Amino acid sequence: MVKESDASVAARNALDHLVSWIEYRVWRTRVPGAQVAIWFGGGLRMSKAFGVADVSTGERLTPTHQFRVASHSKMLAATTVLQLVEQGRLRLDDVASEHVAQLRGTGAEHVTIRELLSHGSGITRDSADTSFWSLQRPFPDAAELDAILAEPLDVLPTATSFKYSNVGYGILGLVVETVTGSRYEEHLREAVLKPLGLARTVPDVDARKSARLVSSHSGIHTSMTREVLESPSSGSLAAATGLTSTAAELVRFAAAQFLGSGELLDDRSKRRMAQQQWSTRERDGVAAGYGLGMQLRDVAGRTWLGHGGGWPGQSTRTLFEPRLGIAVSVLTNAIDGPAAELAEGIVEILMATQRRDADDLAMTSGHDVPEHGSAAMAPVRGARRVDLMRFTGRFQSPWQLVDVVRLGDALYAIPPGAAAPMASAQRLRVLDEQTLVVDDASGYGSVGEPIRYEFDARGSVRRITGGWRLEPARSLEAYRQDASAVGGRS
Repeated sequence: MVKESDASVAARNALDHLVSWIEYRVWRTRVPGAQVAIWFGGGLRMSKAFGVADVSTGERLTPTHQFRVASHSKMLAATTVLQLVEQGRLRLDDVASEHVAQLRGTGAEHVTIRELLSHGSGITRDSADTSFWSLQRPFPDAAELDAILAEPLDVLPTATSFKYSNVGYGILGLVVETVTGSRYEEHLREAVLKPLGLARTVPDVDARKSARLVSSHSGIHTSMTREVLESPSSGSLAAATGLTSTAAELVRFAAAQFLGSGELLDDRSKRRMAQQQWSTRERDGVAAGYGLGMQLRDVAGRTWLGHGGGWPGQSTRTLFEPRLGIAVSVLTNAIDGPAAELAEGIVEILMATQRRDADDLAMTSGHDVPEHGSAAMAPVRGARRVDLMRFTGRFQSPWQLVDVVRLGDALYAIPPGAAAPMASAQRLRVLDEQTLVVDDASGYGSVGEPIRYEFDARGSVRRITGGWRLEPARSLEAYRQDASAVGGRS
């Protein structure tokens, strides 16, 4: 039998924990469902769905259900534009009015392709009438977009600040149509979707019988119940917000953006897309940046690329790090879905597996220890080593719910209810076969105090005593049954 490598074991343990963490977070936040995909090591490592596709029918969500991923569309639109630049058919510093006659004589006449891609054009975000975002009328069709372009477009002076604009990407769709002589949707299929085999990704809503569209749901900002919402065509704003896709296909697209992949674009164009054009703040107040069709955000000490998407009734987020070759996509089917929170939590946990426990490794002695240490074992007194996995699991008390998880070469106590799991994690050190100790930087926990495990004859944890008082946690199904018994619904 081939021995599984330490890196493989660490990755598998991280993925097992992620399934448990995501399932709990979906239940805790009461989002109807979440679809999750993770790509690393050259392939798709997770493609799972949690919860339901439609609260009114109870249909289970699957990894093949298609979501309205909204502004993810901008990454693909920018890719088509950069392809045309590589082909010499377009220049980033071309003024858009050279290709879109409707812009001539308007306040946006001198806006360039680069400024549109980076949201530096200063033009209107969605036009003077944004009621289509509230589903009070259809999204603008081609004639209505022409009418919008005839309005005063220039809200801010060009190239002075970041100003997000869906209309700007609608203009880029028109540029692509003029340059290629094809409808934007048709060109996107031929230039991006077909080369990557993205069969479930379409430029706009797909009403074919073969499509499995997830239902959109209202938020619970002011109500304890969710309504199913309609999900119309994005009309002439397909390049800005029309895309329909799955989490698995979005991480496949992200993998094509990895440097050296040889797919879709050359590395120079990929670096151009990733180069920060503007500094900004996202809706949660965290500093971020924007490139050419790409959002930039620091997570776990590295800059991640990608995009989010907000559609009436759906919230989505994709993050990828092209040098590490890691991509994460989380799609939720509620307007207040925690897609960004889940995606960043996944990244934090994955990155924790990359950190080696130098302090523990330095303590090892004896000739039975592998040259670089063993990710499955921790040193104790003398040369003996203890299997870290014996301590892992989910545990509870009236005060807390905590996961003891092995990530890389270390043990962590992670509360599954935490939105930022690693920020709330406590490092655990092994004292002996039954005892851990907490490294708690905050000083509020049981710092330095022994945490004693009691095991039954089969090696299962019976209880934890000492600095903690915990027992093995009940299953989520037990909590669901309790909720049903009192008339609740999770």
